[in-house]
Amino acid sequence: MSKRKKDSGPAHPGPVEAAYAMPVGLPYGFASLVFAGGRLVAVPWEKDRRRLLASIRNGYPGARPAAGAFEWCRDLLVRYANGVFPEPEEVLLLPFAWERVSPFDRTILEATARIPAGCVTTYGELAARAGRPGCARAAGGALGRNPWPILLPCHRVAGADGSLTGFGKGLPAKKALLAFESSARMTRRTAQ
Repeated sequence: MSKRKKDSGPAHPGPVEAAYAMPVGLPYGFASLVFAGGRLVAVPWEKDRRRLLASIRNGYPGARPAAGAFEWCRDLLVRYANGVFPEPEEVLLLPFAWERVSPFDRTILEATARIPAGCVTTYGELAARAGRPGCARAAGGALGRNPWPILLPCHRVAGADGSLTGFGKGLPAKKALLAFESSARMTRRTAQ
């Protein structure tokens, strides 16, 4: 009697090598982009550059600096840092690794991309815009899991009473980003 090996399906390909973009200075800290398998898997963001690079090394062991292939993605962060805010359609063309989030989270994050720079909406309004009225708390949870801050601007969402609440990098970071966006928009308006 011969023993057959149980077919366990295709071999696991192993971890996909990650690459990261050179850090970009923001109004509050530094951000980078992490890619794996040609997809944008994260936008790590830290208070200082050294902490950001350590975070990338810890979260993505073996990650290497990205070659020029992802420069057009990094350019959106550079433009943001210079007060030229990308249009939602541009941002949503990025090769996001959407499989990292649930379908509900994706719906909320895509709606978040459409909030204009310098503007604030509430969690309830965001949920309604995403076609999920009554899901304000769940929308807040989705934003708390956002792997792509700045590009998918969860900092532009506030509590029902308009108060700035719930932000992973802290309220000073949220306030700094909103103040920067408002100021840049005003400067562009007066220059026109």
